[in-house]
Order: sequence, then C-alpha cells, then structure tokens
Amino acid sequence: MITRVIREAVLIAVATLMVTGCGRQVAEDSSSDLNLLATGPDRETLPVPRPWVLAALDATGGLATWMQSKRIDFDAVVTAYRDDGSFYLTEHHFSVCPWSGALQVSAREPGTEFTCRIVGGQYSLLKGDSSADASPLSPEYRDYAEAVLQIVTTPIRMLDDNVVLLHRPAPVMRGGQWYTPIEAKYGVSSPATEEKGKQAPIPEPCWKEGTYFQNQSTSLADTIWLGDPARQKFLVVRGYDYNRTARNGVLIPTKIEICHSDPDANVGQRLAVIDLKQ
Repeated sequence: MITRVIREAVLIAVATLMVTGCGRQVAEDSSSDLNLLATGPDRETLPVPRPWVLAALDATGGLATWMQSKRIDFDAVVTAYRDDGSFYLTEHHFSVCPWSGALQVSAREPGTEFTCRIVGGQYSLLKGDSSADASPLSPEYRDYAEAVLQIVTTPIRMLDDNVVLLHRPAPVMRGGQWYTPIEAKYGVSSPATEEKGKQAPIPEPCWKEGTYFQNQSTSLADTIWLGDPARQKFLVVRGYDYNRTARNGVLIPTKIEICHSDPDANVGQRLAVIDLKQ
C-alpha cells in the first residue's frame, strides 16, 4: 500500500533528527526536507480503494488527481480557544505532503517563531521555544497537527497500511445530516529498515481509534472522531466549504473546526477554528 512511502518518510524524519541532534532543536531550513517528503504513491503497491473510500476520493477530485498531489500549501487565520472560553488569534502556514503522511505548521508568535512537523506519526518541534509560546495551542501542537492532516487528506489516510477500517451500514444523524460511520483502528506501521539492516524507530500512532463520518449526500468524509483512550484524549475535527486548490486540483476544506470530544464522539469545547486565506 503506502507502506514504502511512509517508511521512506520516517527515515527522512529520523535522518533529520540525527543531523539536528534532537527533534526539538532548531532546524535552520526545513524546506529541503519538505521537498524530499513531497512524493507520490507507490503505484505498484497502491491498493484498489474500497467503494466508500473511492467515493471519498471522487468527492475530493478523484484518485488520479490525488496521485499528482504531492504537496499542498496554504495560509490560514487560526482562532485558538482557551479553557475559559476566551480566544487567541494568530496565523499559521501549513505544508501538507499527503502520500508521506506529513504536515508542517509554522507561525510567528509573540516571543518566538515556531515550526513543528508530523511525519508518519513522528512529531518534532523544529524551531521555537515552547515556554515562550503564548498560543493556547502550544501544548496541543501534535494533536492539532494530526487532526489537520487527517481532515485535509482524509481519503489518503483511509488507504494507510496501519489502518483497519470497518464500514457500518447503519446511518447516524449529525448536525442535521445523515452520515455513514467508518470505524478505524490505528496501529504501528510496518517497520522501516535503515542501511546495514538496522531497523528505524517507528513511533506509536497519535490516535489509536477513530471514526470517519461520510456524508451520505456529498460522499465527503467531512467529520472525523479521533481517540486515544490511554491518554483520555478525544477530538472531533470537521471540514466545511470544500474547494479546489489552485495548484493541486484536489478539494480540501476551507474552514476546519477542531473540538474536544469524548468516547461517544460528542462535540465539546472548541480547541481551534482554521479559516484558509483565499
């Protein structure tokens, strides 16, 4: 499936950490790393999408278009919410490499500039000082980045080799619309192998389980529940107003809402709202 692509992505991430000395140290320039991650799928091992996955692909531009989509960049205004209901406004730049399972976020915050990245489940803070970051999202960056990666590249994440999907035919009502739930169990990806036969470290998945809610009217899987019972951490991420990206041709949400949740996928307090700049 996408095993080889993810393996190579993780190896790139590991090599980057070795060069910088630590995943939380500053990287002077990460653009070259992103170019290496901006790859297409392994066509020889790409699986035949199941009907509901194919419908999600078609709803966002089609498999052929996604296969040409190696990197998606966009800027957004982000409203981050504090526990007391107050909010913090900022701007983030996102770079997404769908087939590498990679997303990078960068921003200028008062007191620090930060860049963080998720690659095949491996999180690293490439630039910035967490203690000087005023954003309420600072302690949540990994979960935040994973949630954005999931909703922007949903059909591709449904093809990942470490995901087991279970299609539930009984529809459910959410927000006045009917959805078909597709349950997901996330495991560790197949081990990657470095040179000389050494096995590269593969991180545990950020989320252990989830549910893709596929809209029965549009076939968009525009709502995702993500859970990690061990951490008692649950999120619901929702995409709105899907539009075609000028460069890549795939459709992505132009507004993303991330909320805290519970084991039953109920929507709780907002964590962040992301409005893409047009």
